Amino acid sequence: MIKKLVVLTLLICVACQTTKIKNETYKIATSSPELGSIGQSQIKNGVENNFAVRTLPKLENNIRVSIDIVPYNKQLNKVYASKAKYNQNQAKVTYVDSLPNKPELVTIKILDVNGLVNELNSQHNSDVLRLLQNTEKTQIITAVAVTLSLDELTKIRQADAYYLTNSLDKKYLITLYKSGKKTDIIDISTQIIIAYQSSKFCWAQSSKTKWYIADIVTDNTNCKGNTKSIVPRKEEDKSLFDM
Repeated sequence: MIKKLVVLTLLICVACQTTKIKNETYKIATSSPELGSIGQSQIKNGVENNFAVRTLPKLENNIRVSIDIVPYNKQLNKVYASKAKYNQNQAKVTYVDSLPNKPELVTIKILDVNGLVNELNSQHNSDVLRLLQNTEKTQIITAVAVTLSLDELTKIRQADAYYLTNSLDKKYLITLYKSGKKTDIIDISTQIIIAYQSSKFCWAQSSKTKWYIADIVTDNTNCKGNTKSIVPRKEEDKSLFDM
């Protein structure tokens, strides 16, 4: 009976750490990692989702992202209110369930996974690739839910393509395009990130026996084909470890 109560408590805690947005599960935590940042989830007691950022890869090419505008509901309003406990500067959102016009949030998700994989395997990210090869359970933030101003929501609605871009000062921005022309940029501050999705890396070996990132998949998905979720230790390392 006690074991059942413990399991039930853990399940309830896990549920409190996630929320559904457009039928996709997002993680909620005190941390607010940037889209595209790389790090590790800090799990305590099997339920917490705090994400410790280790590095931000350099993006020489724009990475296409998808953006959806989602009306608030009771659950999202509850999530936003819970985040306010950890962020004194968080903007207030007035939500009344009975009113037809609801506040809105935005989900931003990496769409061009192949483009991101190519960036990570490029020479300009050799230090990032080395970190990933030598560090277990490292993940990348591939989607975020954020709150934006009415002006920024209008700019998003007027655009028809969106990209994650890397500015000269190494800052990540969302760049908006309309009919192939750049129209504006939006700065996604970590202070407005409510929830996130993280993904893991799948590795493959080249003909020259070098390991490279072959794919990026959601953290609850298995790597496909001959790809592996970790880079295997070298045989000499294994032998030394066994001794």
